[in-house]
Amino acid sequence: MTLAPPPDASLARSEDLPHGTSGSQVHSPAAGDGPGQARPPRRRSAIGSRSGLWANLATFIFGCGASLAQAGALIAVGRAIGDIIVSRPPNAQLVVATVCATVSALCHLAGQAIARESASAEENRLRRRVLSHLLALGPARSVEVRTGATVSTLTDGAERVALYRQTFLPQAIASALSPLLVVVLLGILVDPVPAVVLGFSVVVIPFLIGGFQRCFRRSSSDSRRQREGLARRYLDAIQGLTTLVLFRAARRTEESLREAGEVNRRAVMKLLAGNQVVILVTDGLFSLLLISGAIASALLRLQAGAIGVGDALAIVIVSYVLLEPLDQVGAFFYVGMGGLANQRAMRAILDRPLPAAHSSLARPVAVGTDDEILLTGADLAWAEEPVLSDVNLRVRRGEHLAVVGPSGAGKSTLLAALAGDLAPVGGSVVVDGVELTPASQEEVRRGSAIVSQITWLFTGTIADNLRLAAPEADEEAMWRALEAANLADEVRLMPEGLNTQVGEQGHGLSGGQAQRVSLARAFLAGRPILLLDEPTSQVDLASESAIVEAIGRISEGRTVVTVSHRAGALVSADRTVRVSDGRVVPIGTEPMGATA
Repeated sequence: MTLAPPPDASLARSEDLPHGTSGSQVHSPAAGDGPGQARPPRRRSAIGSRSGLWANLATFIFGCGASLAQAGALIAVGRAIGDIIVSRPPNAQLVVATVCATVSALCHLAGQAIARESASAEENRLRRRVLSHLLALGPARSVEVRTGATVSTLTDGAERVALYRQTFLPQAIASALSPLLVVVLLGILVDPVPAVVLGFSVVVIPFLIGGFQRCFRRSSSDSRRQREGLARRYLDAIQGLTTLVLFRAARRTEESLREAGEVNRRAVMKLLAGNQVVILVTDGLFSLLLISGAIASALLRLQAGAIGVGDALAIVIVSYVLLEPLDQVGAFFYVGMGGLANQRAMRAILDRPLPAAHSSLARPVAVGTDDEILLTGADLAWAEEPVLSDVNLRVRRGEHLAVVGPSGAGKSTLLAALAGDLAPVGGSVVVDGVELTPASQEEVRRGSAIVSQITWLFTGTIADNLRLAAPEADEEAMWRALEAANLADEVRLMPEGLNTQVGEQGHGLSGGQAQRVSLARAFLAGRPILLLDEPTSQVDLASESAIVEAIGRISEGRTVVTVSHRAGALVSADRTVRVSDGRVVPIGTEPMGATA
């Protein structure tokens, strides 16, 4: 049994989904969509946090400080060598070099520590934020979000984005700005003319590098897409492993995964090859140009008598600090390009507007009616594929409605709408007096409990699984629920009773026992509407009889909608409708006016 969940705990069913979609690929119109209604402009979602920005600022300051102190140390070293050449004692310059080197090391260590710590915190925050947003969207609004891609984004993607934003980005900005600060320091302490020459080189070379990098940007996006595609296909194969084996498609799937893995390998190799080309060009050309310019300007000023030997050596040695932006080029492909690509994927998820129910202005729309469920001209669709059209259905309070029809006709789609998981794309759905809209999904979900054909039990005790429906329930209430579900006598015979351990999906219990635990959970929930999706499809005849008896007991005082292929589960139904060819039509001669 799965209680009709709030948006942050909902799961879409796979039945009735069009081919090629996953359970999370469903569609419902956004609030404000519709004829004559202008969609509000979407605001770009911010990825970073305030604490992350402060950490970036600290990393940037320490990075600039480390470069300036390093430049000071190298200038002092150059002058010390010059003093030795002209037979002067270099003691004072060596002291300055030692102090500056110590300050540079401390600043570098502090910046690295802050960056690593903030990257870890931001990675966890990003995962929570993106996952919470996906769950808040609910299955009716998570359009085109594949489960495998989401797993990739929340694991490897979150790590790459955090490393990019917290370790690479502030250090890259500091590395780009610090050469200008070093050039200013060089001009003040040594000579302004070489400083101007080096400053011009520092400004021009990054533009050349940026243009060169754009030639390889596509390889990073291709690599990310291949990784996500491979993750999707592996997850689909694992989730459908039983079906693949039964239909003898495992070998074919294995070959398909092997081909996808090879495509992914080639994409990674292409990315690495582009990275090596960039490193070769930047190290072999741009670095050479910068150092050659520094040597030439130093020799010219030395020959003119404007500076001494020590200052000339200082100019040449300090040019090493100016190469730091080039060192970031290699990291840009591993960290920067991967982080940017995954950041775009995260922003695409976060930019999806939440249902209006998550806004303080959203309110459920109450509809006055004596009926428990009322569908009027409702059109239901997953993604962009229509499943049911012009559905007219009325279920009175306390009535038991049976829904039958061939597999794939849309029975579970109808049930998803009644549970509040699928808002109509046309017409209206009213459940327990509340019209189902993106603004009222949570309110509608709170009105029903669902017992699915797959029993969702979790690792823990029987009591733990029952308390999912009512966390404050005491043992007496749980025993009453088990009595209603026709399971109390069997649980009493278990050595641990309510504390009997069960495994995931009810391992340790029979299929019939697990389904009756689900029914007991529905009883504990106390919801006015009970939705049953094939409650006896996976049990034997003896268990079916016990479940049917339990359903009759639990249904007292509730409105019940049962979807089933087995006649035994429908014997207590007051009325039956058939889902077929995209329509819901009544069975029998009972007059129902304009609605079924």
